[in-house]
Amino acid sequence: MKSEVKISENRLQMTRVFDAPRQLVFDAWKQADKVQQWWGCKETIKVECRMDFRVGGSFTHKMSLTGAGEFSYTGTYDEIIEPERIAYHADMGGTITRVVVEFIAQGNQTKMVLTQEGFPTKNICEMVSRGTTEAFDKLDELLMRQAA
Repeated sequence: MKSEVKISENRLQMTRVFDAPRQLVFDAWKQADKVQQWWGCKETIKVECRMDFRVGGSFTHKMSLTGAGEFSYTGTYDEIIEPERIAYHADMGGTITRVVVEFIAQGNQTKMVLTQEGFPTKNICEMVSRGTTEAFDKLDELLMRQAA
């Protein structure tokens, strides 16, 4: 399934159903070795993750992009309810957004809803939605490999 995307002026909401149990999908967000395999747009060739996965902990995802150099995405975890919800503030190079990721069990599948608010323009929101959609495609592939 592809991602369902809703965009407003400063808010992005993406919904995706993964053919994997909720705990497996949640683990892909909390374990650096897994995040490194799916984070970033399709031009991302390498991701280095440092994560302190706890409320108040921080993370840095340093991405190497084909033809564009390096880009860092940092944040601080505000709320973690395993395996239901992760909330954090993300610094995207001067723009701070609030991200909430919800994991909803649906039998052997997981509905994941990501809501990100605080974009300065609708254009940036649309750009982030494209990269996040591509990242979720990679996450889907990772989950299929793990389930096999």
